[in-house]
Amino acid sequence: MGIFDSFRKSKEKEKAPHTTPPPPGHTLTEVLQDKNKSHLFGELLKRDGNEDLALRLASGKLEESDIFYLEQQRKIFSEKMTQSEKIEALLTKDNVIEFARNHPEFEKVINLLGPEKAIKVIQGQLKNISITDEYRFNSIASAIETYEGYRTGELKTVNDKVEKLCKDKKITPKEYLDALAITDPEEKERVLRELSDRTYSGFSKAINFISRGAFKKNSTLEDLRYSEFLMETSIDELNAYQNNIGAALFASLSGNEEMRSSLFSGLLNEKATEEAKPGFKDAKKESASNTFTEKKFNEDWEAYKKASGYETASALDQDATKDAFIEEQKGKYQEKNKQAQGFWASIFTTLLEEMINNKKAELN
Repeated sequence: MGIFDSFRKSKEKEKAPHTTPPPPGHTLTEVLQDKNKSHLFGELLKRDGNEDLALRLASGKLEESDIFYLEQQRKIFSEKMTQSEKIEALLTKDNVIEFARNHPEFEKVINLLGPEKAIKVIQGQLKNISITDEYRFNSIASAIETYEGYRTGELKTVNDKVEKLCKDKKITPKEYLDALAITDPEEKERVLRELSDRTYSGFSKAINFISRGAFKKNSTLEDLRYSEFLMETSIDELNAYQNNIGAALFASLSGNEEMRSSLFSGLLNEKATEEAKPGFKDAKKESASNTFTEKKFNEDWEAYKKASGYETASALDQDATKDAFIEEQKGKYQEKNKQAQGFWASIFTTLLEEMINNKKAELN
């Protein structure tokens, strides 16, 4: 079925790009297995108001529609992580120095930290703010992607055009750049004319001399002048794009609390004081629900009944006693869980409290 498969694949190319299978590390299973990724995925669920979905995921009680919503959230998460990684790759030492030189405020940050440490601070928080501070992240992403699009598009076209001119006219790039670097206008014009005369034929020179320039202009000289204008204009545009990136990076470093905390830690040559939040697996493993047992719960209830005089109390008082015992039990496990932080830790704590609440119906 060789020809059929080839025909089918050609048709497939006409459709929207496939997203199956996801890139390595971007399936939901892989995300939940990874500490940092699962924490950020939890933050995404929280940001989009999907705590109930997270509760069902953590308890293993997914509903029919949850598959759609989980895939929707996974795709958003995958896009953010991919975008973050692209930006991280573009934040090289040379690039960051260029951005700083075109934005005075960002330059101050670079001078305080040094380029390498500044890059680490920014890269260390990019994935996080892609979820928790989307506006600032998008401003950085948009500025860098626009810059990269210009650099690999219009700017490359200008560069290729000037290089082709030099090659066609048998002028080396160094000769041309040396000529453009001359500060004296008259000397610069003389050298450019010398370069252009290499491809300006003797016949054309003679006719041009006789006609006093009316017959034909030296087109090579005009091309060299125009190429300089193109490159100068491109420098101005490039500087403007780099200024925009510097502004976006500075706004994030100064305006986002977590970025600012990382910045101050970097200034003091310390690691960020905030510890990484537990991911899905860690939160599940460390959850106080792992220490909950029916036997201990029932023993505690029997002791509580005896101490409160439950057997001789009225029905109304008995109900109040049950409520008080349930709250005591939740408080006990809350104490065990008080050190737990992060989205998934709160989800597993909620599940435990719901389980204890449901136990009230079994008390007698």
